[in-house]
Order: sequence, then structure tokens, then C-alpha cells
Amino acid sequence: MIQFLIRITVFSEESAFLNRATGPYWWSYWLMFIGAAILPFTLLYKKLFSKAFYILFIAIFMKIGMYFERFVIIVTSFHRDYASDNERFDLSNYLIIGFLMLILQGFILAIILLGIFELIERKKCSQ
Repeated sequence: MIQFLIRITVFSEESAFLNRATGPYWWSYWLMFIGAAILPFTLLYKKLFSKAFYILFIAIFMKIGMYFERFVIIVTSFHRDYASDNERFDLSNYLIIGFLMLILQGFILAIILLGIFELIERKKCSQ
């Protein structure tokens, strides 16, 4: 027990890494790791880089990996009780914040797509 306490105190980052990689939420950690760290390196192959649908596939999985990074940090922190006792986990607040984030991302994506379509229309009209 003393050795375990010393290891957690001295090597806290290593302990947190091992807890996240092998704990009860191991599946989300490895999905995050593969999506955000491993898959982008497949674009170094010229055959894969030249395919538009593969690039779209990698972009989607990178976005999923980034969301799972937030999930791993928040959920494993609550699971291991790293949060203070004053903070109360209220699921409804997080659902509302998540819903508002999705609406904001959709709004930004809509503005970008409208701008792209406008540029395409201007290019067609000038020809």
C-alpha cells in the first residue's frame, strides 16, 4: 500500500495515463488515441492522400477523436473523483451546454458553406 501511494504521488502522470488507458473507460481512450493520433499519419501515403473520400473519412474520425478527448478527461476525472466536493455533476447542465455547442457548430458550418456556394456562383457568373 505504501509503495502504491508513493507511485501515485511521485509518478502521478504515469498513473493517470495507466488509469485512463486500462480503466473502465479504456474503449473511449483508445478510440480517442486512434482517431486523433494514429489515423492522420495514414495520410502520408500518397495513394490514400489522393482520395477525397478517405480524407473526409479521416477528418470525421479526427473530429470524433477530439470529442472523445474531452469525454476521457471529463468522465475519468469524475469517475476517479478528482473533482472537488463542492462541484456537483448535474447531467442536465452538460446536456444543455452540449446541445448549444452543436447548434453553434452547425451555425458556423452553415455560414462557411453559404460562403463557399457564393464563391462558386460568382465564379460561374464571371465565366
